[in-house]
Amino acid sequence: MRTPRAWLVGAGLAVAVPAAAVLSVAAGLLAGIPLFDGLAPPAAYRWVNPPPELRGINKAPSSAVLAVPLTPSGTASTTLETADGQVQISLPDGAFAPSPGQTGVEFRIRPLGAADAPALPPGVLIQGNAYRVDAAYQPSGVTATAAQAADIVFRYPVDATQVLLYGASGWQEVPTILESASLAVAAQTTRFGLFAAVTTGVPPSRPGRVPAWAYATAGLALMAAAAPAVLRRRSRSGGPLPA
Repeated sequence: MRTPRAWLVGAGLAVAVPAAAVLSVAAGLLAGIPLFDGLAPPAAYRWVNPPPELRGINKAPSSAVLAVPLTPSGTASTTLETADGQVQISLPDGAFAPSPGQTGVEFRIRPLGAADAPALPPGVLIQGNAYRVDAAYQPSGVTATAAQAADIVFRYPVDATQVLLYGASGWQEVPTILESASLAVAAQTTRFGLFAAVTTGVPPSRPGRVPAWAYATAGLALMAAAAPAVLRRRSRSGGPLPA
């Protein structure tokens, strides 16, 4: 026998619980992003120098040497990334111009511990590792500067709001796009060198990450939606109700 009241209660909970979570984020009561940005948490961050509580489970971050062929019109659109996915480089068509006698552009990516990077401005902290990203024409090894901006995505462990690039005049801000759902920031740059994803003490323009309560909320909502069907099946079979 159908139980309309049970169906209404289950449906109401399935809607109300996620709605309350989303409204809490929108009102600023809890830090996070809407549940529908994704339920799967990002892979564990890999540190050069992990915090003490993570030393037993930390895996070393990946370095990489990646080559992009040069055509008569320059490099083609492509995406490169380290094996652990913590750095990803996306090049548009013609990002690097052709150069006489050169056959490609080689990228070298190397992680550095935050303590090994040059001092940052007061109040600015590196989130995770710094990364040295160099681009050079091959076979000459001459430093290559992009003709069009490339996107470089850096994953971070907790929160980051800005990408900085270290140069002759010290650390400088690079145009940055937040990719909070994947715990990443994307820098748009024609220059390469030492990069760091940092927190500046200024709140991000959108929530920083999917918190643990979001995953719990999803589970509770699914359980609430399934409860009427479970109760009805148990009552029909005459078996004991779940504890």
